[in-house]
Order: sequence, then structure tokens, then C-alpha cells
Amino acid sequence: MNKIFRGGLLPLPKDNRDFSNQKVFGSMRTPDVDFEIGKPICIEDQKTTDYCAGMAASSVAEDHEGVDLDPIWPFAVAKSIDKRFNKWGTDLRTMCRASCKVGFIEKKDSPYTIDDPRDKIVYLNNWPSELLEKAQEHRQRSYFRVDDRGSPFESIRQALWQHREEKHSVITGVMWREGWEEAEGGIIPVDETVQWFGHALKIYGQKVFDGKPYLKAQLSNGEEIGDKGIFYFPKEVVDRDFTFGAFQFNDMSPEDARKSAWGILRQVLETIKAFLNDL
Repeated sequence: MNKIFRGGLLPLPKDNRDFSNQKVFGSMRTPDVDFEIGKPICIEDQKTTDYCAGMAASSVAEDHEGVDLDPIWPFAVAKSIDKRFNKWGTDLRTMCRASCKVGFIEKKDSPYTIDDPRDKIVYLNNWPSELLEKAQEHRQRSYFRVDDRGSPFESIRQALWQHREEKHSVITGVMWREGWEEAEGGIIPVDETVQWFGHALKIYGQKVFDGKPYLKAQLSNGEEIGDKGIFYFPKEVVDRDFTFGAFQFNDMSPEDARKSAWGILRQVLETIKAFLNDL
């Protein structure tokens, strides 16, 4: 295979303030049946860039926003938050913060493509200022961490099933292994090959093969690999290699999320911290 394959996902820093999906919404049994949140609007191809987190976030948002969103803009917004403009990639929490703080723009409004220089794209001041207002239309209200049970596989598929009516898919990441891009039919094997890089992706459903459920993943490396850009991950691989966290956007307001997810002490401490930061 001659296709150049890249990721761009950084490890997730520890932060105990993440809203827990399980704590707020409880648990439910997920049946071993085929289901998906919705059909992908566009299978992106990030080529040799490190934009995978932006690609995955825009694809997740597209499921409930219902429009083709620009996958480059959220990466630029995330870089404006972490300030590490020359550092390769970003982490999922920073991308979720960018999605809730600023939002997404529609692809038709973007002045850039994947082929434009990275040094131009990563600085928001190179983008038309009116896009900040346009992004508000597709700004996400809050995000919840969904790999908060013993098994990331069970946590993710439960969250998908639990919020399937709202069409909330999951943004997560995997330590991609050598040879997976050539997996027949996109079905990822359990074998432990050499680890290549962190790669962000969207999980948007479940597919059962021979009575065994797999998570259905949309990548951002074009349609020439996998099942036309789609891959299927078994429980063994998800629980072993999905080490970058997993999040789901939600329509709950941040205020209600804090009341539901945090204890009284945490709410008081964070209120004091926000007040001191404003001084």
C-alpha cells in the first residue's frame, strides 16, 4: 500500500473535572445488534497533516448538526487554546473545549483546504473574523467523558445506544498499529503489531460479526482503506489500545452539567477558581 498514513493525536492530560456520562445519565444494557447513529456526511482525508482530532470532532458534530462541517477550523481553534502552534497534533479534551467554546463552521464558508500551509491554518488571526460569529450556530453546549467504566468498549457502546435518538456519536482515539490500514473489510485484528501513532476517530455505531459486536469507526484517511474509510474494532483492541479518552457532545447546558456531575465541594472550588481567574 502506497498511501501515506498519519495521525496527530496527543495523550490526554489528567483532569478530574470531566463530566461523567455514567454518573449523570446512569447505565443501561446495550444489545448485541447492528446500529449506527447516522450515515457519514463525508469521509475526510487528512493526508500528511496532524489534523485528525479536528477531523474526528467535525464528523461527530455532523451527526447531529446535519451539515458538512469544516474539519480544519476546529484544529485552528484548538491551537488557539493550547498555544502550542508548532507542536504536532492536539488532545481530545482541548478539541472538545474548542467545540464548546467557539464551535464549528460549515465547509462552504471555509477559506482553506487541507492543501493550504499549516503555518497559515493554525493561527486564527489568519481566518476571516466573521467566522467566529458563524461558528456559534454549530457550537456544542457541553461534553461528557464516556470511557468512565471498567471497559472503554462497554462505556462507548453504552453511550452510543443511550444517546442514539439525539444522534450523539463519540470522539475517541487509538494507538494505531502497523498493518491495520490493510485490514480486510476494515475488521481490525486482535494481534499486537508495532504501535505507530495516536489517531483520533469517530465511533458512530456497532456491527456484529459472527455473533461478536465491534465498534464502528469513521477515520479521516480517505475511502481507499478499510471498508471505504470505515473500520470495525473488537472489544479486546478497544480495551487495550483506546488510551486517549472518549467524549460525547451533549445538549445539556454547562451549568446543569456541573450540578449533575460535580459534588458540592467541587462546585464551590471551581466557582472560587473562576472568580480568582477573572481578577
